[in-house]
Amino acid sequence: MNKENRTMLTDLYQLTMNATYFNSGKNDPATFDLFIRKLPKDWGYFIANGIEDAIDYATNIHFKADDIAYLEGLKYFKGEYLDFLNEFKFTGEIYAIKEGTPMPANTPLIRVTGPRTEAQLIETALLNTINFQTMIATKANRVVQAAGNALVADFGLRRAQEQDAGMKGARACYIAGVGATSNVLAGKEYGIPVTGTHAHSLVMTYPTELEAFREYTKSFPDNSTLLIDTYDTIQGARNAIIIAKELERKGKKLGAVRIDSGNLADLSKQVRTILDKANLPYVKIIASNDLNEYKIYDLKQKGAKIDGYGVGTEMITAKPVAAIPGVYKIVEDESGAKIKLSADKKTYPGKKQVYRVEQDGKFVEDILALEGEKVEGKPLLEKIVENGERIIQIRELNEIRAYCLEQVAKMPDNTKGVYATPYEMRPSQKLDGLVQRLTSKHKQEVKK
Repeated sequence: MNKENRTMLTDLYQLTMNATYFNSGKNDPATFDLFIRKLPKDWGYFIANGIEDAIDYATNIHFKADDIAYLEGLKYFKGEYLDFLNEFKFTGEIYAIKEGTPMPANTPLIRVTGPRTEAQLIETALLNTINFQTMIATKANRVVQAAGNALVADFGLRRAQEQDAGMKGARACYIAGVGATSNVLAGKEYGIPVTGTHAHSLVMTYPTELEAFREYTKSFPDNSTLLIDTYDTIQGARNAIIIAKELERKGKKLGAVRIDSGNLADLSKQVRTILDKANLPYVKIIASNDLNEYKIYDLKQKGAKIDGYGVGTEMITAKPVAAIPGVYKIVEDESGAKIKLSADKKTYPGKKQVYRVEQDGKFVEDILALEGEKVEGKPLLEKIVENGERIIQIRELNEIRAYCLEQVAKMPDNTKGVYATPYEMRPSQKLDGLVQRLTSKHKQEVKK
C-alpha cells in the first residue's frame, strides 16, 4: 500500500465520532493509552513492535483532495467538517516504549495526548500497525528462544497475508532475533541478510538428483545448501557428500544440507553421522517443514542434530494466535482521569509512566504509576513527539535488533521458555487508590 494513502486507513466510526466532537466544539486535550490486554497461552511477554511505523503515521497524517471528495460522496459529513479535515494534522504529543522492548500485558506501549479530534482519529491505524507487528515479533522471538544457538531463518513470505504482512513480518522477525529472511525485497528495503536454498522442482528438473546438485553448485559453488529429501533423504545425503568432495578439490566448500520432510530428529542424526564419517563436519544441517517453537523444542529434547531452522507459515502468521487484543482507551481529559469498568475490560485511569525494576542484571517486575509519582525502577515511556513533530529520530534496524535481544536476555528465565510464565506488571499504590476512588464513584452514580 502506498504510504500516501494511509491517512484513510481508519474505521468509519473514527470519522463519525470526530465529526461529532467537531460539531459540538468538544476538542479539549485528551489522553489515550495503547496497550495489549492479555497474553496468549504460554507467552511470557510481548515484543513491542511497529512503534516507529505508528509514529510515522501520526506525524504525517493529512487528507488529500481525493480523500475529501470520497468522504463528501458518502453523505455522512458536512462542508465545515470536511474543511476541517482538509487542514487536519496531528499537533499533540506521543510517549512510547522503545521498539523491541519486551512488555507485559495491560501496560501502555504508546500514550497519546492532544486535541480530542486528533488523538481519537489516529486510533485505528495505530492499532492496525502495532497489533500485527508486535504479534509477529513475539512469535518470532519464541521460535528463536526455542532454537537456542541454532540459526532461525524466515521462510514465510509465500504464506504471509499479502505484501504488507510479508514485509513488516520479515522486519519484525529480524528485530526479534531471526537471523535471515528468504524475502529479497525485505533484504533490499531493510538490509536484512537474505538466505535460501532451492526447491524440489530443481532436483526433478534433471535426470538424477546428483546431476541436479552438480548443476546447482556449478552456479553457486560457495556455501551452497542442498535440499536432500526429494526422493530419499539418506541417499540425498550420500549424493551431497559426492558434491562436497568435488567442491573440496576445487578449493570450495558445501555449506549445508536441508531436510524438509520425515522424522527430522532421526533423519538429522543419521545424516550427521554420514557427513561426519565422510570427514565433512563443517557441512551444516538445516531443517524446515511447518516448524514452530513447540516442534523445535521437541526436536532439541530428542537430541536432533540440526544447526538451523527455516520457519515459514507458523512464524509469519503467529499460528495459532490469530490476533492479539491491543486496544486504545481514553484515560484522561479536561474533566479528570477516566476509567472503564465493564467486566473483564477494566482500564487503568490517568496519565501514567511504566517503571522497570532490575536486580542483579535481571528484570524483576514493571510498576505502572501515575505521572510524576515517585517509584523505583527505570521509566520506559519516552517522549517521541512534541507539538506534532518527532523529537527523537528513528533508530537503525540493527540498533533496534541489538536492543531487543539485550532486553530479552535480561527477562526472567521462566518468561522466555516455550511454556512461559507471564512477566508481571503491578499498579502503584497511588494508581490503585485512584482506581478504587473512580470505581466507587461510578458505582454510586449507577445506584442513583
